[in-house]
Amino acid sequence: MLRFGLVLLKAALSLSRGAGIVAMLCAISAKAAPREESLLAGLMREPTPAEWQALTNYDGTVTRAEFEEALANVFDPWRGLRPYLQIGAAAVAVYRDAARRGTPLVVVHFAPTWHARRKSVLPFRAPETWVSQSAVESAKPLAGLRVAIEPADIGGVWAKMEDRSVEFHGYGRISEGDLNLIVGRLLRDRLSDLGADVFLVRNRAEPVLPIAQDHLLATTEAMLSRKPALLPEPFQRRAIELRKENRARLQFAAGLFLTKTLETAARAALVRRSFQPDITLVIQHDATPASTEGKLTPINRNIFFVEGAYLPDELQDSHQRLRLLTKLFQRVTSIETTVAVAIARRFQTATGFPAVLYGNSATTREVVAHNEYVVARNLAMNREHDGPVVVTEPYFMNQPETLARLLVGDYVGRRRIAGRDQVSIFREYADCVAGGLIDAYARDPRRSSRRDKQ
Repeated sequence: MLRFGLVLLKAALSLSRGAGIVAMLCAISAKAAPREESLLAGLMREPTPAEWQALTNYDGTVTRAEFEEALANVFDPWRGLRPYLQIGAAAVAVYRDAARRGTPLVVVHFAPTWHARRKSVLPFRAPETWVSQSAVESAKPLAGLRVAIEPADIGGVWAKMEDRSVEFHGYGRISEGDLNLIVGRLLRDRLSDLGADVFLVRNRAEPVLPIAQDHLLATTEAMLSRKPALLPEPFQRRAIELRKENRARLQFAAGLFLTKTLETAARAALVRRSFQPDITLVIQHDATPASTEGKLTPINRNIFFVEGAYLPDELQDSHQRLRLLTKLFQRVTSIETTVAVAIARRFQTATGFPAVLYGNSATTREVVAHNEYVVARNLAMNREHDGPVVVTEPYFMNQPETLARLLVGDYVGRRRIAGRDQVSIFREYADCVAGGLIDAYARDPRRSSRRDKQ
C-alpha cells in the first residue's frame, strides 16, 4: 500500500493559500446526519457493559489450551493483553485496566475438552462447515457462500487526502483506491458467476460516510487530546513536524481521520447493517517505501494478511481489546488462513513473485509453518469488519512492468506490455482471488487439515 504522508502534509499546509482539506470538506457537506454523529460518538466512547457481556455468547466454545495458543501464536504475541486477563482453569476474566481492579467486565467460560465444545452461534459460516462437499464438482462451486468485497481506500479526488496517490516520472499518476475498485468490480462479477452471494462495499470513488465538516474538526480535536492512537499511522509519522498550535496540524489530522479511521468504521457498519458475509476480502496493492518519493524498484512481491499481532500500545485502547477477544472467540483464524493460503498459491503460480519478507517481525506473526506469504497483522480493515477477513496485497505498484500494466487499465484479451503479451493485471488479480476462494471452499473434504476442523 502506498504511504505518502509528506504529500498530505503539504496539502494541509496549503490551506493558507485557500486550497486544502477543510475547503474540500466544506464544499461537500455542512451538517452531520444522525448516523454520522452516532458513528463519531461510538469511536470516542468506551465499549458498553452490554458489548463486553456479548462475549459470554462464546461460553464453552473454546478450550483453555486453544485460547492460550491463539493468544500466544496469533493475537497477542507480545503479551499486551495479558495484564487485563485472569486466566483460570475454567474461565478467563477480563478487566477494565491492567491492574485488574474491581469486578471483571466479563467472564467467559472455557470448554472442558475439545470434544465437549459447544457449537458457536455465529453470523457467518462456521469453520467446520467451510468444506462444501457438494460444490467440489459443481458448475457453481461457490454456491451458498456469502462474500463481502472491500476495495480499500477511496481514490478519485480523495486520493491525495487519503495518502494514496503518487506521480511516477515518465509513467504517470496512480491512485491506489481507483485500482482497488477496478479489481473489486471484476471480482464481484467473477464470484457471482461462480454462485456466490456478493456484496461490494463501495462501487465508486467516494466515501461511504457522508461528510460532516461541522462535526469533523471538533471530533478530531477531541481525538487528538483523548485517543491519539486512533489516528492513522501517516499522522503519527508526520504530526511531529507541525506544532500543536498550528491549525494545519488539526486539518491534516482531520483529513486522515475522515478518509481512514471514520471511513473504515463506516464501511464495517454498512456491511453489518446490510449483509452477513462468510468471508470479507479486502483488496489492496502493495509498493516499496521508495514509492513515497516516486521512485521505482526492480523487484516484485506478494503478501496476504489475516487478523492478529496486536501491539501492546494498540491494546491500551479498550475497543481494540474487545475486537481481539471477539475475533479470537469466533475462531476466525482457521478460515482466514485457509483462504489466504489458497489465494497466495494462485498468485504464486500466476506471477512467480516471492513473498514480502515480514515473517515474525515487529508488527507481524507467521501463522503457517514454512509459508512466508501469509502473516497476521492488526490492520484496521481486518479488525473492524466482523467475521473472517483476508487482506490481499499483491504486486509492487512501483515496479516498472507492474506500473505499466496498471496504467494501461483494464482490457479483454492480451496486449504487448514491457515486451510481452500479457492479460489485464486487474483480471489476473481477480482471477487469482476467485480461484483461491474456490480452492478453499470447494475442495475434497477428505483432504481437510486438522486446522480446518478447529
